[in-house]
Amino acid sequence: MKKRILFFVFLFCTLVSSYAGTVIKLGTIAPAGSLWDTKLREMASEWNRISNGEVQLKLYMGGTVGDEDSMIRAMKVGGLNAGAITVQGLKEISSNVFALCLPCVTKDDDEFEYVFDRMKGDFEQELEKQGFVTLAWAMTGWVNFFSRDPVITPEDLKKEKIAIDTDGRLSKVWTELGFHAIPLSFNDIVASLYSGMVDTTYLTPLAASSMGILKVAPNMCEFKISPVYCAVIIEKKAWNRVPAKYRDEIKAATSRISSEFYDIIKVDEAKAIEVMKKNGLKLNLVDDAAREEWFAISRTGSAAFSKEIVSKDVFDKIINLVDEYRKK
Repeated sequence: MKKRILFFVFLFCTLVSSYAGTVIKLGTIAPAGSLWDTKLREMASEWNRISNGEVQLKLYMGGTVGDEDSMIRAMKVGGLNAGAITVQGLKEISSNVFALCLPCVTKDDDEFEYVFDRMKGDFEQELEKQGFVTLAWAMTGWVNFFSRDPVITPEDLKKEKIAIDTDGRLSKVWTELGFHAIPLSFNDIVASLYSGMVDTTYLTPLAASSMGILKVAPNMCEFKISPVYCAVIIEKKAWNRVPAKYRDEIKAATSRISSEFYDIIKVDEAKAIEVMKKNGLKLNLVDDAAREEWFAISRTGSAAFSKEIVSKDVFDKIINLVDEYRKK
């Protein structure tokens, strides 16, 4: 009788395990209800369809499993398996991936796309060396300064307390350039703006809109500082748990869905800016003289950031690609 009971317990566990298939837990700081939420749910549906239910993508939105540094640590020990991670988070895996996010290295979408298409293979190799497989990339926009008081020139910005990434290397360079930089995790930015701990932060307009910072940071400097890109990555051991027969199609679907992201973002961002204007957003226009000041300090900053964060070979390759594009 005892053996029969054990047999049925074993059979039940086997059936449950078989039914559950492979569960991949994916985290992101993107909030629930955002475009990322919509697209990640679409990915989850596609993974389920492609694998006939054998591979389930379980989503943890809005930083519910911690900030990006915490997510990456969790992926390394198996507490989390995958992430939709911004470039700020990716640099905790490989600093070189951050290179195209340095201020004013590229100036517009076309320039960024030209350089990124020729660098992403290198970035993927960097991430793979650290145990991560890149499933897709997504461009998510350009960051602007959002501030309590108007910011038009670099001198205006030096009067502000700026929320920056917690990476100490970035803080060092900001300080050397004469700015009052305060390292904060992404999840603490809103509370710190409301408390007065900081006056300014840099975000994409869509992020600023969704985070509700307009009451305390109603000024947006029109100067675009740098692009923000993201990747959907998965820890290599977790990826190997996905049946090999589904991997190529799952990766292709993830890449396809991510590639649709930026076109939607540009439309949504334009709408968000118009809505924010109606609710008190002041767009701080930058004239040619001020623009040159931004480019000058950005070039100095990028050179300093590159020495602290990315390898000389990677930075030089990117600059050469930028020059190559501008000569076309």
